Parts: sequence; structure tokens; C-alpha cells
Amino acid sequence: LPSSQKQSRYTQVIMKGKKVALLTLQHFSNAPRAQKEAGSLARAGADVTVFGSWWNHERAQEDLALAERLGITYIPLIDLRNSPLRLRIKGKIAREAFKRFGIVLPEVYGLSARAMIREIKRLKPNLTMVHCEPGLWAGPRLIKAGFKVGIDFEDWFSEDLLPEARKERPVEALATGEKYMLKNGVVSFATTEAMAANLSNWAGLDTPPTSIPNTFPWADSPKEDINADKRDPDCVSFYWFSQTIGPGRGLEILGHALSKVRGNWQLHLRGTLRNRKDWFEETFPENIRDRVIIQPIVPNRDLPIHSASHDIGFALEDPFCKSRDLTATNKIFEYMRCGLATIATRTSGQREVLDKAEGVGWIIEPNDEDALIERIQFCLDHPDKVATAKSLAKEAAAGVWSWETFEPILVEKISQAL
Repeated sequence: LPSSQKQSRYTQVIMKGKKVALLTLQHFSNAPRAQKEAGSLARAGADVTVFGSWWNHERAQEDLALAERLGITYIPLIDLRNSPLRLRIKGKIAREAFKRFGIVLPEVYGLSARAMIREIKRLKPNLTMVHCEPGLWAGPRLIKAGFKVGIDFEDWFSEDLLPEARKERPVEALATGEKYMLKNGVVSFATTEAMAANLSNWAGLDTPPTSIPNTFPWADSPKEDINADKRDPDCVSFYWFSQTIGPGRGLEILGHALSKVRGNWQLHLRGTLRNRKDWFEETFPENIRDRVIIQPIVPNRDLPIHSASHDIGFALEDPFCKSRDLTATNKIFEYMRCGLATIATRTSGQREVLDKAEGVGWIIEPNDEDALIERIQFCLDHPDKVATAKSLAKEAAAGVWSWETFEPILVEKISQAL
């Protein structure tokens, strides 16, 4: 057999019958990285259980359907759909205890922290992978209790968020948990090589975490040209998506820039605006507001066909903290697999992605409104250049930045840990 097939069979032998648990914070349907990891391990023969939380009735049904499709088990550690008062009181007490006295209770990491310990001890998996902040409380305790535990740095948890938000976070406790997990866990992953190197230097490791980027399976990419999002076919369609539409996501500078360009365009924003109407009207001036369309959140399985309706995606990350600078989010990979050109800010993580996918888009300096105006105008004036970038984006998503490229690395590292 070729060496790759021999390795695949070897890995399946190692994984077969092994229990692997993933500790996540949220709905499984909102956790694409955990979905890909769980699916890959299940295909390799492991018995996979994902632990998360339930907040929304519709998403809960998606979680169960997704788990069945992937051949894994999903278990909510907490269920907040009916607002259980006991859990919310515990969370409030923990936040107040930390805010007033600096006392770090498990619930200040997250309401599911204690339940993680209980369920892992019940399940007795061969390996537990931490994907979230409550796991930084549970993980070290599980290691000390004799369990094999690894960590996946979806973000650099202790180095995330704006300064005002960090004041109410147990940053030192999070950092202590991260260092312990890096030094004593059996396997660790990060989203970029830049993040892996920085984590390694910070923790004093001999070997950095393995870089597993937030790529998507090329096999799941849209293959048909269907405009699932209704758009003006005669204009250039700009696109941005997140769970929440609001401040601190680069949209303020985008609104100002779009008001100063010439040409036929639309901007489609996918996410929930909630009660931010005043912010929205301040960000997007009245003279362009009718060109800004808010698209509803769709299930993750439907997102690619909606994203593929557009031409150019924005990844305007502001590297105000280490996590935002070093990571590369789902956005930039979603744009590529859906055949969108990208306009991205120069962060360490996004530069790493675009350096290996030449021609798929353009990098500008963060918060440089003049550069953003110039690049948007260039795209409006040169549709041929945009078409070339869109074509190259699909090539990159099918090759260097496909999940199929990184799945064997992830599975092999976990099989070694087992």
C-alpha cells in the first residue's frame, strides 16, 4: 500500500473504540471548528462526544441533527432555553465575587465549568479536548485526576477582548490554566503558526502547538451558482458576516469608506443587529443606507450557498489584542471556499493566510480609511481583477487552505496522544 493509505489504516486502528470528548461553550451548530474536529475523529474510528450548552430552541434541534449527520453524540451541559434561575444566580454571584473581591469561582469561567468535571468523570474518555474558557478551569483538574487532556486554542483566551471587557474577566486565572494545559496536556492546537509560536514562547515550550487553521472542507463548498441571497445582479456585492452586527468589528471604518466611493455597489451584512439601530444609523450615513442590506443568520450548513451569492468579503479585524492579531477567523476561509475576493486588514494571522494564497485578495493596514477607500474603488473600477481574485480564491480553498489538507495532521496528532 502507499504510505498514506498505510498511515490511514494505522490511525483507524489506534482510534477504533477510543472515546474522545470535546468541551465547547455553545451550541454545536455555532461551533464550526469543533464540528470539523469531531467529524474528522469520527471518520477515523473514534467514539466522539461533544459537550456544549443550549440557549436557543431552534439551534438545539440543529445541534442534534448535525451530531446525527456526523455520527457523534452531542450533550448539553447546561440548558438555558427556559432561563433556569438557579444557574443565572450562580453566574451573577461568581461575577460579583470576582468584581468586588477578586475571588475566582468556577462559574466566572463559564456556567458549564463544574458540569464538565462531572460529565468527563462519568464518561471516562481516553482523551478530552478543551475548546473553551470553562475548560481552562476543568482541564487542569482533570489532568490532576489522571485524565488525558489536550487543548485547542480557538482564541488566545487570556489575551482576548477590549480592555474594558477584560476588567471583568479572570485574566490571570485564564492564563494560569492555559500555561498548565500547554505544559501538561497531551496535545495542543492553535489556529495559525503565528499564534502557535507566540504561545510557545510565552509558555516556554520546547515544541509549539500544532497549527490547524479554521479552514473548511472543499467537498462542502458550493458547486452551483445560486444566488441564495437576493442581490442586484448589476452591482458589485460586498459581504460581511458574524453572529452580531455591531461595534468593534471594523464596520465603522467601512461605513465611512463606502460613503466616499463612486460606483454601483451593495453591502450585505449577515448577523443580528438587535437594539443597535442608533449605532447602525451613525455608522452608515443616510445617503448610502438603502444600499446596505441586513441578511438573517442561517444554519451553518446553509451558510456557504448564501455567502457565494456575493463578490468581495471584508475581514477588517482590528489587532487591538494578541488574540485578534494572531488568529485567522472563519471569515477569510469562508470567503475563499465560496469564491469571494477578500479585502483584509494586516494582522499576523490574516497575513499568514494571504501570503500562501497569492492573488485571492488585498491587504490594507488596520484603521486606514484612505487605504480602504482606495481598495474598494479599485474593485469597483476593475471588475476583471475581482473576477481573477475570485477564481484564485477557489483554487486556494481547494488546495493549500482546504480542511482536507489539515485533517490528516489533526488526526495523526490526536492518535499519537492516544
